[in-house]
Amino acid sequence: MVKTEIGQLEKALNVLVSRPRLIRRDYWTSQIECLLGRSGLSAQDRQRLSTLLDLLGRTAAECGVSAQNCQPVGSL
Repeated sequence: MVKTEIGQLEKALNVLVSRPRLIRRDYWTSQIECLLGRSGLSAQDRQRLSTLLDLLGRTAAECGVSAQNCQPVGSL
């Protein structure tokens, strides 16, 4: 299930990075942070999520991981 959510985030962000005016950085960053806050993520999944944060112009170290106020990615 996490892989599917990460895949959905990747697709959405890959489209949005070519249209910077459409990016709601705080929203997308919070979605990624929610996924990073989950236990049991594989190293590959963590890398994929870090790459998505890089696309948004932020690094995982700058963001801090917090799973509070998370909304499921499927509710996009």
